Amino acid sequence: MAKRPKTPTGCYWRKDTLWGRIRKDGRDLRWSLETNDPKVAAERFKAGKAQYVAMRHGDAKLFIDSVIEDWAEHWLLRNKSGKTANRYLVSIGQIATFIEGKQLSEIDGALVADIIRARSKAGVTNATIKRDLVALSSVMNYAITQGWLEVNLVLPRMKLLEERRDPIVLPVKDDVDLVIERSPGMIADLIRAAIATGAREDELLKARHSHIDHARKQFTVTGKRNKRRTIDLEPFGGDRLIGSLPASDSPLLFWHSDGESYKNFASQFSAIVRRTAQWAKANAVDFRPFRFHDLRHLHAVNWLKDGRSIYVLQRRLGHASIKTTELYCEFLTPEEDMIAKGLSGHKIGHMRRNEAGLEVAESLM
Repeated sequence: MAKRPKTPTGCYWRKDTLWGRIRKDGRDLRWSLETNDPKVAAERFKAGKAQYVAMRHGDAKLFIDSVIEDWAEHWLLRNKSGKTANRYLVSIGQIATFIEGKQLSEIDGALVADIIRARSKAGVTNATIKRDLVALSSVMNYAITQGWLEVNLVLPRMKLLEERRDPIVLPVKDDVDLVIERSPGMIADLIRAAIATGAREDELLKARHSHIDHARKQFTVTGKRNKRRTIDLEPFGGDRLIGSLPASDSPLLFWHSDGESYKNFASQFSAIVRRTAQWAKANAVDFRPFRFHDLRHLHAVNWLKDGRSIYVLQRRLGHASIKTTELYCEFLTPEEDMIAKGLSGHKIGHMRRNEAGLEVAESLM
């Protein structure tokens, strides 16, 4: 490999391109010089440095690459959980080819439209495109807080993207029982807990004994965007289920081996369902595969079918909007819908216990 030329002062190599770097207000600012020629890079660095120095006065042209690095270092990792921060960085990587080397002022509606068209043509779903643009919008909002930008032009185009929501599918009791029978360790307990509480997969996997108030029969979880909520364990026998879990020195409610947390649980659960489907096919048993998240849907419909409030359910599930919770109303009769929304004083439905000892609505389980 040929030896690279010596870099000019203030420059460095990133792959085959020279970049500029200066220290300003205690931060490293970097931008692509869009060349591999040291002489050209030196001239562009000098011009770029002058622009950054003028940034305080609002007359500088800032490169998006530098803004992203600053955003990642000084905002993203401090304001988002590790999982969310990584997702944002992956999203930025997905659209990197559209924005690299551009000035901040060039990230406008026309560019966003180009991103949407190109990604859609490549078969990317609107939900994924929107998720990627949320990350870019976060970068733009950060630039506004730093005084480098006045308006976020990503946001309006992003809001126009319509997401196609997959229809809700409820697991059937016999299918759930088949998977429970074939679930090793405490995975069967995780399935039952999801039906009893409506908690998300991640919320259950992170649950600790200290999160349970046995006296009040309550379970405190930390959900999306680090929002905390408390779930009543009494409905559907959640308190009895939690109380029946095997004892362990592990602080976790759900564990395997010597008290270890489950890793790659989603893939493990998918493998169990896949093996169950193979067994069912070989034995001429009717079986419809389902996702772990579908158990949360089942809990929600059971709740409403039992004549409980949809507004309590909204908070129980941690939905930001009641419109999300109302998606479950398609499984209700008009009378059940009225009761769920408090438009009738009559309680409906009747309860029985399934083999796991959980209270379930007769019509669903």
